[in-house]
Amino acid sequence: MDDMAKPLTIFNDKTISYMYVHIANTYIAWAGNFALNGSYPYYDQEKPLNISQIKNLFTGVDEIMGRFIAHFTADPTQPVKGYKWTEKYIETDAYSIFTHVITHEFHHKGQAMTMSRLLGHLPPDTDVMRF
Repeated sequence: MDDMAKPLTIFNDKTISYMYVHIANTYIAWAGNFALNGSYPYYDQEKPLNISQIKNLFTGVDEIMGRFIAHFTADPTQPVKGYKWTEKYIETDAYSIFTHVITHEFHHKGQAMTMSRLLGHLPPDTDVMRF
């Protein structure tokens, strides 16, 4: 696990592991539990995970997103409404939820890449498309 669990002061003492678990929990919260009205459990962001455990965690996230996409493909602008928090009623659409979780992931993935560099590593190229 080593550097995956090493807190960085410049990132409020968060770890690379924390960032990835936080990303997964956001997919679970918005796509799985809010949009799909599921009851998927959240992962402990403070419990350090190794690369293999993080990959397994994202296998579950991929399954949730597969269900989300299948459910909303016919009409991605259909309303998604309900209480995300006890006192907070939200009205949005599936497209906005999808955009939010993807943008959120790329924001924190960039932070994880910076954290990796600060720990003396050269992170892998994470670009999605090649030309």
